[in-house]
Amino acid sequence: MNERGQITIEFMVVFILLLGIFLTVLSITNEELDSINQTQKRKQARMVSDDIASVINQVYIQGSGYSKTYTLPSKINQETYIVQINKTGVYINSHYQITKSHYIPKKNIIQKNYILLPNNTYVFKNNNNIIEVVS
Repeated sequence: MNERGQITIEFMVVFILLLGIFLTVLSITNEELDSINQTQKRKQARMVSDDIASVINQVYIQGSGYSKTYTLPSKINQETYIVQINKTGVYINSHYQITKSHYIPKKNIIQKNYILLPNNTYVFKNNNNIIEVVS
């Protein structure tokens, strides 16, 4: 009878240890999945900011008088966002994170700060090698 009680206690100790290991692995896996999800969210914002920087580069390279339209997506990762374009680059504020993309010309080709809102179409114009954004 005493052996049976000892086997039960040993089983409970092993079960508790295995449960602890399982919960630790589950916690680590959950943290990694959250990290992957955040990376995916940043990737989508980065793609939009890179697209806008590419449009600025194309408009600048084509010379004065060239223009190109670009329509912003309605949402990034099912959430709203704001785009800011200034002398230093293209910024997207999405999910409480800032994503930045650079445009190629290092000169001050952007003279103003522009705020672009989702789901709107904008015209990027080259006016004597100064890029203007018109909604």
